[in-house]
Amino acid sequence: MLTENSTQQHALAPGHMLTLALTEGSTLLCLGAPVQLSTTPLSALDACTGYSMLLYNGQSWCAPGALWVQVLCVEGRSSIRVQPSVPAAKENRLGLADLRRWLVGQWPRRGSSGELKRGQRAA
Repeated sequence: MLTENSTQQHALAPGHMLTLALTEGSTLLCLGAPVQLSTTPLSALDACTGYSMLLYNGQSWCAPGALWVQVLCVEGRSSIRVQPSVPAAKENRLGLADLRRWLVGQWPRRGSSGELKRGQRAA
C-alpha cells in the first residue's frame, strides 16, 4: 500500500494492467492514452462499492476510500502518476498525565504569608 508522500509514475503498454492498493485521498493522473480504471474496496477498511471508468490524458481521479485499483491501458502507450494522500495530522490531545502536570503547575503556590510552598502539604 502506498503510504509515503512521494509521487510515483508507472508506464503502461497497450493491454497491460497495473494493480495498486491506495489510501483514502490518493490521486491518479492519466498521462497519455486512455486507461480503464476499476476499483474494489479493501475489506474492513471502507464500505464503498467497486466501479469502472475511463480516464483520458490529463484527467485525474481521487480515491474516495482505501481500495484496490486496477488500471488497464486501453490503446497506445500511457503512464499513470500516483500521488499518495497526505496522512491526517494527529490531534493534539492532552492525556491525563499531561492534564495533571498542567493543573499542578497552575495551582496557586502559597508563600510565607500562610500560603503553601511547592512540595508542602496542606493541613
